[in-house]
Amino acid sequence: MERRQCILCGVSSEKTEATFHRFPSDKKKQEEWCTILSIDINNLPLHAFICANHFHKSDLIEGKRTQLKHSAVPSVEPLRQTDHSNSEQLESRDLPRTNKVTRSSNRNGM
Repeated sequence: MERRQCILCGVSSEKTEATFHRFPSDKKKQEEWCTILSIDINNLPLHAFICANHFHKSDLIEGKRTQLKHSAVPSVEPLRQTDHSNSEQLESRDLPRTNKVTRSSNRNGM
């Protein structure tokens, strides 16, 4: 199996039991995901993966091969954690750069 890495949290398929999912091939759905994740669609790698930790459990179809429901959308923050044996914490410089304004930085109505 090829090594996969989540473009959001950087976890690799070698370090987690989480499943990895490609961006949708449908352009509208791809644009929706990029907007949610504050990723420039023009900078989206051809083989971009997101680990299952960024989806609600209800978005996954468990079976012989775990799949995403068509309505599934990812979250920038991990929604759940799977076993990360020997996982390493990434420093902020290792994460994708975004121009997203967080809620906490906008508390004074600015």
